[in-house]
Formats: sequence, C-alpha cells, structure tokens
Amino acid sequence: MLAFTKRLGGIMEGYTVWLVAGAVIILVLASYAAILLMRLRALSKAQRAAVQAADDAVVEFQPASNEHALGARESIRVLAKCFLDGQVGGSELCLRVAVLVDQPAIDAGVRQQAGVFVEMAAELADIPTHDAWKSLGRTERENYRKHMAALEEKHGAAMREAAEILAR
Repeated sequence: MLAFTKRLGGIMEGYTVWLVAGAVIILVLASYAAILLMRLRALSKAQRAAVQAADDAVVEFQPASNEHALGARESIRVLAKCFLDGQVGGSELCLRVAVLVDQPAIDAGVRQQAGVFVEMAAELADIPTHDAWKSLGRTERENYRKHMAALEEKHGAAMREAAEILAR
C-alpha cells in the first residue's frame, strides 16, 4: 500500500503545478468576468436613467393642446397687427398664417377667418423660398415679385378685412 501511495503521490506531483496554474487562471478569468459584469450593470443602470430622464424631459416640454392653440392664435394676432402696421408684407403674412392655421389646435372660426390667407398661400406655393430663392437669377426673382404683387393686389381688400378681425 505504501508503494501505491508513493507511486500515486509521484504521479500527482507532476500534475500539481498544472492544477495550481489552472486554478489561478480560472480565478483570474472569474475575477475579470465579475468586473465586466459590474461595469455592464453600471452602464445599464446609467442608460435606463438617461432614457427615463429623456422621457421626463419630453413630457415636460410637450405643451397642452390649449397652450399650443393659444400660442398659435396669439402668433396669428401679432402677424395680423404687423401686417396692418405695414411691418409684414402680404405674401409673407399669408405663408406664415397658413402654417399656423394648419395646427390641429386652431378652432374652426379662426380657420374660416384666415381662409383668404390660406387661399393666397396656396397660390404662392410654386414660388421658391430660402436657398432656392437665393439661387434664382435677377429676372426670375423680379417675375416672382410681380406675381406676388399681383396676388397681394387681387386679395388686398379681403386680406385687410381678415387681418383686422384676426388682430383683435
């Protein structure tokens, strides 16, 4: 029996180094996995907090439909006053009011009163704006200006009347 134990001990001695090395490697890898898991949990927690904060911010900045309607209605009123005071041209007024009237929170009465502006804005829809306007040649711009002036003259009385109503 003693010979068997000596022999077994001799066999195990050769593996002891490998067993210790394997145990150390497993311990190092397990520690590294634990560190990565902690980092992942921290990142997930931070991401959930950021998403929650973003959701809260979106909820805070969404105006109630009544507030939105009041803002659009007030903008229309200010634009109408500026038009009557000569601070805003008829074409610009029509384009801006048409966009504001298109808001879902605007009531039917205001839409009806602003009908002339929406109608004229539809007639102005083919005229380039912003960068497209800047890229036009001088002659093309003049032609468009003449077209706008003709439309303003055609709808002038109705625009003034509607602006007076909307300015109140």
